[in-house]
Amino acid sequence: MDVVVFSKNQVDVVQQELDETKTLSLLHVSYVVKQWAGPWWKGACLRPVISKTVLNQITMQLKSGQITALLGNSGSGKTSLLDVISCRSSGSVTGKVYYNNHEVTKAIIQDHASYVMQADRLLPNLTVRETLLYTARLKLPGNTSYSDIKNKVQTVIMEMGLKNVADSRVGGQIIRGISGGERRRVTIAIQLLQNPDIVLLDEPTSGLDSHTARHLVKSLADMAHNGKIVLLTIHQPSSDIFNLLDQVAILTSGELTFCGGTNELVPYFSKLGYPCPHYMNPLDYYVDLSSIDRRDPNLEKTTTERQQHFIRSFIASDINVEAVQTATEDTLQPSKRRQLLSSKRIFGPSKVRVFYTILSRMNVNLFRDRKDYFSRIFLLPLFMVFILVFLGHLGLKQASIQDRIGLIYQSATVPPFMGILNAVALFPVQRNLFYRECRDGLYSIPTFLVAYTIHIFPFLVLSTIIFSSATYWVTGLYPTAERFGLYTAAIFFLQLWGETLTVLFLGVFLDPNLANSTTALIQAAAVVISSGLLKNVATLVKPLEWLSWGFIHKYSGEILVANEFQDLEFSCESFVSACIPNGTIYLDLYFPGSPDHMKRNFAALGSYCVATLIFAMVAFKIRGIRNLY
Repeated sequence: MDVVVFSKNQVDVVQQELDETKTLSLLHVSYVVKQWAGPWWKGACLRPVISKTVLNQITMQLKSGQITALLGNSGSGKTSLLDVISCRSSGSVTGKVYYNNHEVTKAIIQDHASYVMQADRLLPNLTVRETLLYTARLKLPGNTSYSDIKNKVQTVIMEMGLKNVADSRVGGQIIRGISGGERRRVTIAIQLLQNPDIVLLDEPTSGLDSHTARHLVKSLADMAHNGKIVLLTIHQPSSDIFNLLDQVAILTSGELTFCGGTNELVPYFSKLGYPCPHYMNPLDYYVDLSSIDRRDPNLEKTTTERQQHFIRSFIASDINVEAVQTATEDTLQPSKRRQLLSSKRIFGPSKVRVFYTILSRMNVNLFRDRKDYFSRIFLLPLFMVFILVFLGHLGLKQASIQDRIGLIYQSATVPPFMGILNAVALFPVQRNLFYRECRDGLYSIPTFLVAYTIHIFPFLVLSTIIFSSATYWVTGLYPTAERFGLYTAAIFFLQLWGETLTVLFLGVFLDPNLANSTTALIQAAAVVISSGLLKNVATLVKPLEWLSWGFIHKYSGEILVANEFQDLEFSCESFVSACIPNGTIYLDLYFPGSPDHMKRNFAALGSYCVATLIFAMVAFKIRGIRNLY
């Protein structure tokens, strides 16, 4: 393959052409997804798979310097079209999408485009400026200095009109913060940090009042007129917004009924016999005419016929024929821009900077919320209070044997549950932010999960030490520092495993409640079957006995019991017929060999935590990065 070498002047000329005119062309794009038919309870074997055409033969061309609105009723395919353009579709796509005569790939989209999703995925306890600074450190090239990052963030803040709230907390459902319109501006500002050529926005005005929506679209129009391609979906545009748009595309049932300049919209439909009535918003009127009314069979038939008439008319229209011809010519002709486009990629920040940024952001977000911060530290120690009130000091009488088993059972059961509660409460907001940033190509699944594990590590250590210190010494367990250290280590591993297992299922299930229920069920079943504290493992039926080796509580149970009972002397009261004078005898009866298995069992605890983290990475990888609309 010959290598083409350009002189500096040639590169400058072609780069100037690239900067002056940018085009995004869609040529005969269709999108088909497969869906299960019938009720869910029939299962995968009894339900047929049907194909649904979401988009059908979409051809359009967008140019820099223009803002284009994609309109249509719910289910018309607006968001799906953005997904196809941004290489986020999950079904079968035919046809081509080109950017500057170059077929679009995921790498090109990540370098040249930004996608603002409908849902704001922001950390509530960070300020607007901090949100942008952290994201800039993840997005901007590795050789960008901190002062340049701050200057870029300040520029974007001014551009999006966020100066007055730059140092205010973003807020969320519970924490009060900036307004909904300002949150949308922050979400858009995040995507502008890389100065993208293409800006895709899914329902940016959703949930905003007309005044705020108009000012937001005005900002987007100004951005487009400064040389960007801006495409946004919009559901109920006001007449003021209509005057800000350069192009309009109307989708219905996955097909176009119009795509052209706003000045062509009313004349085009008027020629079809549908002039826009006075004092009506043309966008609302023609979207309504293009939709199917299913309230009545006769209305459905009439509106379906009208819809098909609009689709056929647009396919045959001069506007569409010219768009197809232009898009086809642009994508077929050789271009210097095609050769240069792939060379625009730049080196991102180092892995160390990315990792440190993610970890620092997690810590700051948690420290700002006193409720979550103290929950992280004191949720497990709070349960200790109930244990102490109920058990008190155990002593060394025969009855204390049963009390010790009860305490060990609680010590093996409660820490994983506290890990579950913390993960369900605090991990989803980090996970949802990760989904957006991973879609943008900022970092990988292992980077995120390892950073989260290190983030929670000191809190687990601190809460474990507080819990163990009071529980161990106040109840009067075996009074040596070495035994206390082993007890504390076992509690730590159990709590870490519980949280890591929950993270795994939060990668499998989007709903935190479902992940919570699943993890709690597994934890409860594991402690019952494998701990040996409710029933001697040796007396279980063989399948359950074999299964017990697969649960972490098999090993933690042996550690906690052996750690407490080995060489522990008990008193024998005269009224007790069957006396166990020494804890070693108890171990020989119910946990034989456990004192000799301490190293093996601790190795198993550590291995379970590492393996669960690895399985969590696999779960996130298999389930894929979710589109959170």
